[in-house]
Amino acid sequence: MLKVTAKDVKGVVSMPPTPCKDNGGGWQTTDSIDLDRTNKLVNLLIDSGVSAFAFCGTTGENAALLFDEKKAFIAGAVEANKHRIPIFAGATNLGTKDVIRQARILRDVGADGLFLGLPLWQTPTLDNSVRYFADVAEAVPDMPILVYSNSMFFKTDFPVEFWAGLAKTAPTVVTNKIAYGIDHIDQDVKVSGHQIKFVPGSLSFIEADKKAPGHFNACWTTGFAPEPYVAAINAFNKKDTVKLEEIVHDIHSVAPFSPPGGMATPQGLKGWSGRQESGFAHYNAQVHKWEWKNAGYLDIGPMRAPYTDLPDEWKRTAEAHAKQWMEMRKKYVGVKAG
Repeated sequence: MLKVTAKDVKGVVSMPPTPCKDNGGGWQTTDSIDLDRTNKLVNLLIDSGVSAFAFCGTTGENAALLFDEKKAFIAGAVEANKHRIPIFAGATNLGTKDVIRQARILRDVGADGLFLGLPLWQTPTLDNSVRYFADVAEAVPDMPILVYSNSMFFKTDFPVEFWAGLAKTAPTVVTNKIAYGIDHIDQDVKVSGHQIKFVPGSLSFIEADKKAPGHFNACWTTGFAPEPYVAAINAFNKKDTVKLEEIVHDIHSVAPFSPPGGMATPQGLKGWSGRQESGFAHYNAQVHKWEWKNAGYLDIGPMRAPYTDLPDEWKRTAEAHAKQWMEMRKKYVGVKAG
C-alpha cells in the first residue's frame, strides 16, 4: 500500500537546496551534509506552512551529492520531520538499476516516496520514458513517485502520450512537478488525472485551473519564506478571489531574482531546446543557494562543486529579490496551511 496518494498532495510542496557545511562546498568533501541546518530547515519550512517536501532535485543539488551524503540528508530530514508531512526523496540518476538501488535504500531510511526525473545520459524515447517509470513502480511497489517533469533538464516536453502511458503502466506515480509548461495540461489531466495530481510552480496554478478547472489545489516552490504562497493556495482553494488578487499583487511587487533576460528563451528556439539555452539553465542551483544565503531566513551553507559560478549581476538581483521578499513576507507570517 502506498503511503501517499494523489489526494494527499496539497498546499505548498517545498523543494529547497540541500544544507551544506560551511567548508563543505569543494570536491574534496565527502561528508558535506550539515545535519543541524537540516533540522532547522525542516522545522522552519513546516512552521512556514508547507505541506510536503521534495528533496534533492536540481535546486536540491542532487548531482553534486555523493549517494552516502544524500542518504544522510534524507535520514536527517526524516528524523526532523517526525512523520508530519510527506517526504519525496530524489533518486534521479543515470539509469534504471541505480535508481532502483537508491529508491530501496531511501525507503529504508524513512522517505515516504520518490522524487524522480528521467535518466540523465542518453535522452530516452517516449517508450523508454514510460517503461522506466513502469520498471521503478514494479521494483519498488510501496514507494509513490512524484515525477520531476522538467523539460529543461530532461530534454522532453512531456507530451500527453507520456502521461497516458504512466496512467496505464506505472500505478505508483501519484503526482508530478510541472516544469514543462501548461500548454496541454487539460489533456494531461484528462488522460491521467484520476491517478496523478499535477502540481504547478509558484502561481501558475491560477492559469492551469482555467484549462482544467477543479484539479489544482497545490503548488511547488524552491524558495525560502514560502508563507505568501501558502496564503495564495489557501485563498485559491477557498475561492476567495479578492484575497487571492491581493496576494498575487504582493508577490508580483517583488523584483525578480534573475537579471533582465535571465529566464528568457532565445528567439526561434522552442520547447525544451529553447529553455535549455536560458541563463537560468546554467545557474539554477547557484542562484537559489545565493538567495537563501542573503535572505536572513536560514543560511543553508555554500554552493557545491561543480555548480559554484554565479555572475555578479545574478548575485545582485538575487540579493535584491531576497530582501524585498522577506519584507513582503512579513504580512503573511502565521498563515496556517489550509
